[in-house]
Amino acid sequence: MQTHSIEAIDLRSLPDEEMAELNAFNNALRAETTPEDPPAPVDVTIASYRNIPDYVELRDFVVRTSGGERIADGEAAWASVEENTHMVQAEIRVLSGHRRRGIGTELLRRVVEVAENEGRTLIIGGTTDRIPAGEAFALRVGAEPAIREHTNRLVLADVDREMIARWIGDGPSRAPGYSLVTVDGPYPDDLIDEVVDLHQVMNTAPREDLDMEDWKLTVDQMRAEEKRTFAAGGERWYVAARHDATGRLVGFTELFYNAKSQPNTFYQGGTAVRPEHRGHALGKWLKAVNLERLMRERPAIVDVRTGNADSNDAMLGINKALGFAPYISHTGWQVRVEKVKEYLDARA
Repeated sequence: MQTHSIEAIDLRSLPDEEMAELNAFNNALRAETTPEDPPAPVDVTIASYRNIPDYVELRDFVVRTSGGERIADGEAAWASVEENTHMVQAEIRVLSGHRRRGIGTELLRRVVEVAENEGRTLIIGGTTDRIPAGEAFALRVGAEPAIREHTNRLVLADVDREMIARWIGDGPSRAPGYSLVTVDGPYPDDLIDEVVDLHQVMNTAPREDLDMEDWKLTVDQMRAEEKRTFAAGGERWYVAARHDATGRLVGFTELFYNAKSQPNTFYQGGTAVRPEHRGHALGKWLKAVNLERLMRERPAIVDVRTGNADSNDAMLGINKALGFAPYISHTGWQVRVEKVKEYLDARA
């Protein structure tokens, strides 16, 4: 006897009442994955979902009990761009008390239907060691691990401040002919083309076995991402290295913060240096400048978190020297749509 129902929803346009319900659902899962973090406030959730960029295509489904309680949801998402037109990102979330009842499989069936309708042949998704049921489900459906990653955490009370000062002091001598450019908040119009071009260097980060092409970020996409970040109350501290002889931006790092959703934590975003300008310790200089500012201006902040592929030796070398340590383990999975269909057919 079926005790639940599945319906399609438009995530961007949910009324406030359903947004509040979604926020409570998100916080229930957050209490399982990061119980040390506070719950997210509903206004941040509303602003974030209602400002999802237009180039992101979403197909969302919600599962409710016969009494109307939200117990699971699923999503198929992709970017309406020229790259990676073969893939769809899947996310399936089921509250702990309702797992192993076939709900995830039903949601996966919806994801496969979307993928087929859109002509997409590969499903990718992620799991965390904080919820072992996710990995078990991925293995059951035939997915293969494509990339191993960690959220790494730096406790600011443990930072070697003398080392930070040394990295900053050594910056000009180890990288003569370079200077730093700092931007808080939205990128200025006269700089954003360079910023976007520099972000393409993130494509050089390890992708391990992921069947993924390089992404080509555009100015419009960057502006849309900015709009979402700042609408939800977020901050961004951006520091770039400029090659003085050419005037070109050649390296960058960025920190993100949202006082409403995570008042004790900053997030380290991307850090990258153009290959032809590596070897001058620019990454150390950039990250040290942002960290020194963070510790000086926001002394109450407890930690900084960042995501790294386990194979990204260059970035891990800097992060480990700073004191980052593994915090949460993640696995990126991929599976062909045809293989998932075989699994679903066997379950039918």
